[in-house]
Amino acid sequence: MTDTINIDNGKNELKIQEQRKKSFNGLCASEWASLSRSVWNDVSSARAKKHLNHGATYPEKLCDRVISMYSNQKDVILDPFMGTGTTIISALKNKREAIGIELTDRFYNISIASINEYMESIKFNLFNKDYPKSNLIQGDCCEVLKNIANNSIQLTLTSPPYADLIHKVVKDRAKTHKNSYFVTQNNATTNIYSDDERDLGNMSLKKYLEKVEEIMQELFRVTRPGGYNAWVVKDYRDTKNKIPYVDLHSKIANAGQKAGFLYHDLIIWDQNQHRKLVLLGFPSVFYVNQNHSYIVIMRKPK
Repeated sequence: MTDTINIDNGKNELKIQEQRKKSFNGLCASEWASLSRSVWNDVSSARAKKHLNHGATYPEKLCDRVISMYSNQKDVILDPFMGTGTTIISALKNKREAIGIELTDRFYNISIASINEYMESIKFNLFNKDYPKSNLIQGDCCEVLKNIANNSIQLTLTSPPYADLIHKVVKDRAKTHKNSYFVTQNNATTNIYSDDERDLGNMSLKKYLEKVEEIMQELFRVTRPGGYNAWVVKDYRDTKNKIPYVDLHSKIANAGQKAGFLYHDLIIWDQNQHRKLVLLGFPSVFYVNQNHSYIVIMRKPK
């Protein structure tokens, strides 16, 4: 009986290994199916201190999942808005090469420190030629991307600034919502990133979308045929300017399509478990809480 079980296990393992060889991302069929949910409510986590310095980050677990779905070991992962370096650390941990671009000095320095800390934690040896490498570049991604080779990136994974929304949020939380659950319960820290005119977080929505289209053109050029481009974004409201709903995720997807990407998929990142509900518009206008983000998946045609 034991021999029969061992033989069956051996056949199953062989089948799994064959599936891994066939799939572009190295996943077997059961892993492929288990990762195909369109709503994710199990990737959120408490923010580390470095994340509070930024105020708009995504968790490493989310990065791990996206990277495992849309790339394979030794592929190159790009983050043109690197922030505190979460994408880069996730890529290295999952044995992918990584390129990170960050405009702002303080975030670039946090990324360098975070990645050095990670390398120390795994006792990284500089002479280990087999371990994936990272290339961190400080500058405007619109310019830096021009130096990246055609068809060299398997996956872009990023979360961009949301135009000048952050300026409005800072003013709002300093006045209207300074004692609301946003600040006291949801651990919502919001900081203006910089005063640099090249910073997308300082642009009007119109200028911002023009810049995103320019970035998408470069991302299309550097992405491999069949490669992916994933943007983590959140829709928002601008009620003070009489805009009840800004569907940013659709605008990002449209910019990608103009560049040549296919609008491939849409994943909802459900954050309700980590956010308290806030009373909005009471008693005259009913609004729902925006306690979710979108992962817009675009793909370069083969």
